[in-house]
Amino acid sequence: MGSFFTLTGRLHPLRVHLPIGILLLAIMLEILSGRARHQGLKQAADLSLLIGFLCAVLSCITGLLLSQSGDYDESVVNVHQWLAISLTIVSGMLYVTLHGKPMTRQGGALTAGVVVLLILTGHWGGTLTHGPGYLTANLEPAVSAPALRPIADVQAAGVYIDLVQPVLHDNCYGCHRMGRVKGGLRLDIPDGIMKGGKDGPVVVAGDAAASLLLKRVLLPLDDDHHMAPKDKNQLTIREIQLLKWWVDNGAPFDKTVASLRQDTAAAAMLLAFHNGTAAPVAASMVTNIADSDLPMGQARPAPAEAVKVLRAAGAVVLPIDQASNYLSVDLAGKPVSSAVLRAIPMLREQLVSLKCSWSKVGDEVVSAAAACPLLVRLWLDHTAITGANLDTLCGLGNLKYLNLTGDAVGAAQVSGLKGAPKLAEIYLYQTKVGRGDWDVLRRDFPQAILDSGGYGIPFLASDTAIVREPAK
Repeated sequence: MGSFFTLTGRLHPLRVHLPIGILLLAIMLEILSGRARHQGLKQAADLSLLIGFLCAVLSCITGLLLSQSGDYDESVVNVHQWLAISLTIVSGMLYVTLHGKPMTRQGGALTAGVVVLLILTGHWGGTLTHGPGYLTANLEPAVSAPALRPIADVQAAGVYIDLVQPVLHDNCYGCHRMGRVKGGLRLDIPDGIMKGGKDGPVVVAGDAAASLLLKRVLLPLDDDHHMAPKDKNQLTIREIQLLKWWVDNGAPFDKTVASLRQDTAAAAMLLAFHNGTAAPVAASMVTNIADSDLPMGQARPAPAEAVKVLRAAGAVVLPIDQASNYLSVDLAGKPVSSAVLRAIPMLREQLVSLKCSWSKVGDEVVSAAAACPLLVRLWLDHTAITGANLDTLCGLGNLKYLNLTGDAVGAAQVSGLKGAPKLAEIYLYQTKVGRGDWDVLRRDFPQAILDSGGYGIPFLASDTAIVREPAK
């Protein structure tokens, strides 16, 4: 029954135009019928007035049902609602006054009232649909809307004002702003973002994977809860990356870009904003994966079951670009269950980037990764792997980047990777690789970058500081 009332309410925008047109037609016929040569229109005028009144009643009922959805600003709804009810009452009074009778002074006053109420009710209905000021927007001086544009110094930019707000403005304000509060959610003000909507908070500061804002954006396009709706413009990969980075950094509203943590992918994403590129971000902007590293042709869509399991575990699953089904999976800091380990190999035809940094997982994740032959970048740093089965990664013919920082792996296990044909970067800081092992590893990986971390600047004898007393 609830769904029936919901459907009936959603027919309001369709039905609401009937009383407008019919009542205006009825008034015109009533005026014409007062002239001797058009007296024959009186019956048509009275019938039109009755139909217009009944349509107004029906529109009020559907409008009241629609207002229960909570998708609109309550203060605007109340004004529109009472104007519509007043219009219905006055049009009913006009029908009773003029039915079978000529136009009188009272009828003229009621007629004027119907016209005025039609204009006001329609105006406030338009305000609900299009937002405040929609009528005079083109008459006012143009105000630069917060849209994506080149930023001269992105590091000095305000992360919310200059980056996040323009993305929300272009993609979310249509349904989540003052006057149009779909789902009880406003995204046009900071308080509204943090308050959330009828489904609860949409931003969990510091945890994008747990934030409904990101969850809805990352749902499949045909999911009823996917945002933005599939008939609207969709967020680009760069914009999704920006929102994720902002939320993971605590969703601040008053900080600059430079004050937030930035990894390599974030720095590349921010560079795109610096350049003001409006097109969807390329693969390299998201995961540092060049288009040339991706297989030729289109991959099949990822199994929905695997993606569902990963996202339920808190993983951020992103497409590499909008033109393919290749995926990046970020499990950083998340506990990796047996269900997740089973889901990873199910993406063998799509997965090109896997991040398990700081995850509570052991050598079993190495086996799961080894089952994904398209992997280009793999983060296993700060996990509990021992390297016992690290050599199974040799079968990854596309693997270029491997991070083992903070793991209990030794030189012997790392040497087992020398069969990986494209391995170009191996990060081994804080591992069991000793000082005497580096020469051996450099022979095993002559073309690769072996990163030992612990960087320092050498102090030279010529580096001196001379303190002089200021001249008097």
